[in-house]
Amino acid sequence: MRSRISTLLFLCLLMTGIVEGQSAFKFDAKRVSVGTVYHYVKTNVDGTKPENISLYVATVDRIESFKFHEKGSRAGLVIADMDWTIFSAKKLESWQVSSGDERKLFATLTYRAAEKAVEVSIPQMRPTSEFAKIEQLPFHLYNFDLASLNLSFPHLAVPRGNFTVGIADPTFNADGPMFAYRGELAVRYEKTEIRNGGKCRRYAASGTGIGGKGTIWVDEKKGYIRDMEFDVANNPDWSTFKLRLIRTEKKSEREWKRFIAAQF
Repeated sequence: MRSRISTLLFLCLLMTGIVEGQSAFKFDAKRVSVGTVYHYVKTNVDGTKPENISLYVATVDRIESFKFHEKGSRAGLVIADMDWTIFSAKKLESWQVSSGDERKLFATLTYRAAEKAVEVSIPQMRPTSEFAKIEQLPFHLYNFDLASLNLSFPHLAVPRGNFTVGIADPTFNADGPMFAYRGELAVRYEKTEIRNGGKCRRYAASGTGIGGKGTIWVDEKKGYIRDMEFDVANNPDWSTFKLRLIRTEKKSEREWKRFIAAQF
């Protein structure tokens, strides 16, 4: 009887759209678009200070985010391994890229489930790694442009519902911890509308995790982010945050590497 009551309660929560955390998501491997590249441009909300971000779904559980300016001398590449049991990145590697073949490892992040914490290593800043407690799962990095949340949207159990995630980020402070859990981000479905060339589900997002308010437009059919705006920047070099989809395309791993090399 108790089991039946629990099941009924869970179903009611799903119907009202208030299930939070990991239970808001249900993994479906068919919803992972392996081989797809999502080309975005990151700017301030007013369109200033553009930067290209290409997000490549390399495998079912690995994504790569390449940040660059055309024919620049330096770019960034973040490789993230997803853990679909917690709908979060379990490991990230941040690389500084100066050509198609030249890369230097800048930072690593590893989620330690037993400690409910992340271990962060940035050798250029500190000789030893640091730990930061993660208080809410799933958790995502705002500084990673919410890329792991982007990949998680297709797996929402109730696409037109509400959910909450944790946010953790680099502190960008020379003194004190290098990395910290910032708080929660509540994401609330508002309505369906046309945005950036496609039919989208519009979500309002706010909370201490980002410290401001934003809007996320997610493709109604395939679940990827088409547009996103926040009134708080995810990097000190910007004043606000906007991520707008330019196009999508399919690439093999070899073609993806050639694409990276061609940007220098």
